[in-house]
Amino acid sequence: MGLLERGAPLAQLNQVWRRMQQRAQGECVLIHGEAGIGKTSLVRAFMRDLAPASTNLLVAGCEALSTPRPLGPLVDLADRLPPAVATALHAGSTWNGLFPAFLGTLRDAPRPTLFVIEDIQWADAATLDFARYVGRRMHDVAMVLLLTYRSDELPADHPLRRVLGEFPAATTTRIALSRLSADAVATLALRSGRSTRGIFEATAGNPFYVTEVLATHGSGVPPSVTDAVLARLARLSPAAREVAERVSLFPNQVGAALLKAIGAMPPEAVDECLEQGLLVTCGDDALAFRHELAREAAYQAILPYRRSSLHAAVFAASRDAVGADESLARQVHHADRAGLADDVVLLAPRAARYDAARGAHRDAARLYALALRHGAALPPACRADLLEARALECTMTGVHGDAIRDRRQALELRRQLGDRRAEGINLRWLARLHGWSDSLAAAFDHAHQSIDVLEALAPDRELAMSYSTLSHLNLVGERMTEVQTWGLKAIELADRLNDAAALSQALNTVGTARLRFEDDQAAWSMLERSLQLALDHGLDAEAALAHTNLHVMALVHRHFARAVQHADRGIAFCEARGIDVFTTRMRIRRAFAHVQTGDWQLADADLAEVRERHTPSAMEQVTRDFVQGLLDLRRGTRDAPQRLAQTVAAMQRLGVRMWFTSTAAACSEAAWLCGDADAVRAAAAPALEHALSIGDAWRAGELATWLVRSGAAPRELPASLIGPYALEAVGRAHDGADAWARLGCPYEQALALSCSGEAGMREALQRFERLGATPAAEVMRRRLRALGARGVQRGPQSRTRIDPLGLTARERQVFDLLRQGLSNVGIAARMHRSERTVEHHVASVFAKVGVNSRAELMAAFDLVPQAAEV
Repeated sequence: MGLLERGAPLAQLNQVWRRMQQRAQGECVLIHGEAGIGKTSLVRAFMRDLAPASTNLLVAGCEALSTPRPLGPLVDLADRLPPAVATALHAGSTWNGLFPAFLGTLRDAPRPTLFVIEDIQWADAATLDFARYVGRRMHDVAMVLLLTYRSDELPADHPLRRVLGEFPAATTTRIALSRLSADAVATLALRSGRSTRGIFEATAGNPFYVTEVLATHGSGVPPSVTDAVLARLARLSPAAREVAERVSLFPNQVGAALLKAIGAMPPEAVDECLEQGLLVTCGDDALAFRHELAREAAYQAILPYRRSSLHAAVFAASRDAVGADESLARQVHHADRAGLADDVVLLAPRAARYDAARGAHRDAARLYALALRHGAALPPACRADLLEARALECTMTGVHGDAIRDRRQALELRRQLGDRRAEGINLRWLARLHGWSDSLAAAFDHAHQSIDVLEALAPDRELAMSYSTLSHLNLVGERMTEVQTWGLKAIELADRLNDAAALSQALNTVGTARLRFEDDQAAWSMLERSLQLALDHGLDAEAALAHTNLHVMALVHRHFARAVQHADRGIAFCEARGIDVFTTRMRIRRAFAHVQTGDWQLADADLAEVRERHTPSAMEQVTRDFVQGLLDLRRGTRDAPQRLAQTVAAMQRLGVRMWFTSTAAACSEAAWLCGDADAVRAAAAPALEHALSIGDAWRAGELATWLVRSGAAPRELPASLIGPYALEAVGRAHDGADAWARLGCPYEQALALSCSGEAGMREALQRFERLGATPAAEVMRRRLRALGARGVQRGPQSRTRIDPLGLTARERQVFDLLRQGLSNVGIAARMHRSERTVEHHVASVFAKVGVNSRAELMAAFDLVPQAAEV
């Protein structure tokens, strides 16, 4: 069992212990931090490293009693003390009896002593005198006096502060324990099989809260946390408890003015909450709980009727005091908790529109849902408005299932009302949503219904957008003639109406369709015009779609540098506006670009970001898994071929089609790495035939080249192949390799060289090794040895083969430091290497052990922190 992110404090403790042994001179260590930070866990971990036979361990602690026991820690150790010391203890003589006797015993002890007193903030005066006496007289005693205390419960006038200030600086080490980072919390969550979402935010990285949350199944505050918080509340005066109670009504922080508006705020009561570490100040006059879980526990302890009345008071005060839109969400929160349904229905949609305009689409969706829950008696038209608004926010964040449900309910209401135009709009949105998520057939059906409904009305922008939607669906279904037919109708109508949104969408669809199989400059111009129209008219969704398709089309035509530039711009645009659905799409596809250009660490970063921060649709999730699987395959990660095959099967079940590569190409690569030419032929040949039938020259070239590489090339190669594939397929491997180099694709360059004789294979081997492409490098070694080539290394060095994980000695050192929770900076300092060098070692370790992040490494090797004290 290891401690996360406690490597540096443990190292400090070990350094103090070694220094004490070398000098035979005592030292004092002060370990401090907030309650639950892990002081006890750190001390126990340190003691486990000490040899029991050669160490005198004395461990005691203080308790939070109403009247602390005099010399409580020494009384608990009485049966382990020599008779003379025990006698002095019970005699009550301290400065001229017990203290010097105790110190003399340790001075004469045959083994060095570790004397631990935990929670000394609760010590009585005599124990504090003892600590002061011993701490100032250890110059000739082989001992370490280790004191732990809660710094968040130590007001300025606490008597312990004077004692701590009197310890000699030369022999005193102070260790402040910090909270766990978001990465460490994610590690624990993965190890527990839990989602990482929201745990760090709720616990603020406090180890006790984290471990208790993860140990509790279901939602809500764990009972252990509730008990700990209520115990702290019980130690407050009644006035201070009232302050804490009122602050608990506010999820983030609250200004003093609003608190005063709902009740008295005696300064001494506020100070008491701060001194006890329950509350913290934020800015000039705001207060907040130190941890969200503590706030929630305190909030739940308020009786329900009192909670409701307090929220009603807060709502009245905030409504009367502040009329700005930014306070609307808070007003809705308090109105909801007070049960003021009419106020929620009135204010929630306004707050949602405010949040949506600022890119907070998830918050907007929740506010619309709140209005719907309280507005069951609203007229059908009003409910339909709310359903459509919420569906749009869910669409922006990629929550397609909820969006489809809301659109269906709104569609039924619009039909009951006889609102044909709104009926057509909802049908069009359902077509889009089904096309993005689960069923192309259902999408086509809804699109045709939408057009039928809207064509019966006067032509308007909604009809143009329905034409554009049907054009897009035909593009996804690879029905290229219909794409142009419906797309041009959309452009003509949008132009006639002078409607920027409809025109932007139509230009985007038609331009993308023309670029699907041909690198056409005029089509690129259409896409750029689509983007500019959207930007000029403030059309965020249309601009996001244009950014995405510019990025994807650059990938399709192997313009990888341009693809990354488009993705960089598009992701920044979408993240600033909270448009997660397109942020996710572009991150996944940018990761593929990084895989192709050999920037595998950047690909790792994008894929990790999607895993940790986004909730992709089922189709995007398997696309992400495919890109991850391809990267793992090339690195030689454990079970990568099997996991990639499972992902491909899932994509086929969902009907997921990628334009920038194909599952058949990935399966062909996996088979080639295994030396299975028959499997290459089985994967590539049918897909090649389909690619040729639809005119996809890049995909056809990729598949034909895999057949050539495996020795299973067709008798007549297609004449339509383009780019480096066309060169490689006709035997011009070096020319193909040069072409891949110009495109910035080192892995493909090495693959081309692998088919160009011994010299080419040697160069390919070097390139594969530099990339960390272990399976492809091994293919080259086998082929070179089969040719009788000399001087071919047998893979990893001998010292690497001895390591159970295949790590070099340096990588094993990095691996061990990673397990201690050290950052790259910490590892660099420990190894006396540059941070850049450490980054490369860390990436190599991740690749060899088959993980993508520190969190996964910790989880894979069962590293969890021990429970911290309350």
